[in-house]
Amino acid sequence: MLNKTSTVYAPWYIIPSNHKWFRNLAVSKIVIEKLESLDMKLPAAQVDINKIRRKYHKAQNELLKIKREN
Repeated sequence: MLNKTSTVYAPWYIIPSNHKWFRNLAVSKIVIEKLESLDMKLPAAQVDINKIRRKYHKAQNELLKIKREN
């Protein structure tokens, strides 16, 4: 019998569940394949990481100076 409800944009999968390790493997494989097929890219950074790094190191050095004085 053919599955008439499965479509390209909403496929159905039959996953055997009598062995949990195999069920988990099969579902993980399907999810990974579908996510990779989306070919998503991370968006460009909206912050200047070097500026944040400089501020962090400046604050860290000031804290060390205060600790040495006490």
